[in-house]
Amino acid sequence: MTPQDRALKKQLLVMKGEALRIKLRLEQQRLAQPLRWAGEGFAFWKAPGGLGAIVDIAAKLLPGAKLGRWLKGGSRLLAAWRLISRLLRR
Repeated sequence: MTPQDRALKKQLLVMKGEALRIKLRLEQQRLAQPLRWAGEGFAFWKAPGGLGAIVDIAAKLLPGAKLGRWLKGGSRLLAAWRLISRLLRR
């Protein structure tokens, strides 16, 4: 094998390694995306002006413990529905 062949082979191996690193990085980003969406959804839910806060305040203000439990359960169901719909839209 000539020195030019060795240099060419070395360049090809370096390019292959770079391609594999890029592929791995993209795969990690793809796998981490649902976790980011979940974090964004929960951050919105806990935000001071978010829908979760409004429903929670309404559950505390309305009379009747049973209605309050229904509203709190509905707010959790709404959060889960938003998360699932984001995952399905992808």
